[in-house]
Amino acid sequence: MKTGILISSFLLFSFLVNFSFGQTEKDTLFVTEIYQDVNSDLIIEKILIFDSLSKDELIQRFENWGGQNFRNYEAVRTAKTESQITLTYITSSFAVIDMYLILIAEFKDNKIRIRIYDDGNVFKPGYYIGQTYTPAIQARQYKVKSYFSDNTIIFKIKPGAFNIKEKQAMGAINYNKTIEQTVNEIEKFIKSSAIKQENDNW
Repeated sequence: MKTGILISSFLLFSFLVNFSFGQTEKDTLFVTEIYQDVNSDLIIEKILIFDSLSKDELIQRFENWGGQNFRNYEAVRTAKTESQITLTYITSSFAVIDMYLILIAEFKDNKIRIRIYDDGNVFKPGYYIGQTYTPAIQARQYKVKSYFSDNTIIFKIKPGAFNIKEKQAMGAINYNKTIEQTVNEIEKFIKSSAIKQENDNW
């Protein structure tokens, strides 16, 4: 009798410990951690400041950055005016599906304003796994925020092949970091271009 009580008590204790542990192993990602403005799909907006560089010089250096970072820059650059350049390109940083981004660069003397927007998913063709068919996903049907429920993703921290929410959350975080890194790389490239030009004796 006592043995049965002890076993029952142990099982109850184990259940409570596992339940409590499971509860503390969850985390929450808020959509506002990914978007600077959720309504307009703006991921990041940043003003870059430079010393003694004219608008035209900044445009030229930005174009040089684009030429070095995109295989077909002319196709990526979807618009250009006297003071603004728009790029539309694909990032693979979101774990769920490749996504389009729109980068708008506005130029004035000594400064550039960079804004990058979520422009939705790329087209994904349908496919079979055994006898099961997964239909195609049309382009721009989803955005990263589409994977948030009530503006949050609640996920188990432990990664795993079937931990879809964790993959969505980590993918969204990586997506945001990659976009921030792009802006930082633009700033670094434009500043380093000045050093290269000063030492350019070829």
